[in-house]
Amino acid sequence: MQNARLLACARFVRPGAHVCDVGTDHAQLPVYLLEQGIAQEVIASDIGEGPLQSAERTIAQHGLTGRIRTILSDGLANVPPEGLTDIIIAGMGGETMVHILADCPFSLAERRLILQPMSKAEILQEWLLRSGFAIREEVCVPDGKFLYAVLYAEYTGIPAVPAPAEIWFGAMDLHEENARAYAVRQQNRLERRLSSIREAGQEDAALAEAVEALNRRLEETA
Repeated sequence: MQNARLLACARFVRPGAHVCDVGTDHAQLPVYLLEQGIAQEVIASDIGEGPLQSAERTIAQHGLTGRIRTILSDGLANVPPEGLTDIIIAGMGGETMVHILADCPFSLAERRLILQPMSKAEILQEWLLRSGFAIREEVCVPDGKFLYAVLYAEYTGIPAVPAPAEIWFGAMDLHEENARAYAVRQQNRLERRLSSIREAGQEDAALAEAVEALNRRLEETA
């Protein structure tokens, strides 16, 4: 498996884990987790019949039929929670991930959430922190010309009011090259947004605070 985003997700899976890969698509990640001996059991779920059929073909091609369970499910709605330790959601927008997690019919306590948002990562970050999850580790990986956040979070039951820097690049180590490049892009994005608001003769105190916090964090880690 060559996909850097999925490899980063795989690195956060605990040895011997019972995993569900939500929105599995072609089931590359479930196959990799079993072939590498990382996971003990894997569920590959998807909302669409077509992607699930593609997943089943991939599973069969690797001789893993019967070892990876495929489930048609809208998010986590039909996923059995028994024994489930690690949940992966990769390749979706941050808002979609929030809906999946918020609508989960079983408790997410004591389960590791491994998340790779394709967009609006800040919305996911804020929801996690306000909902009592702690972001334990976060990295940034390149995919083509884009940079993506990959993180894992665990439930603590202690909701937090996150600082702006926590929302926009979470737990990343800004001394690391990709993470710093990601943070600079986030900084530029916010500065453009703030500039447009001010050009319209308006002000956004929260956005201005976020820009200041990002600038300060980048200076501290220079």
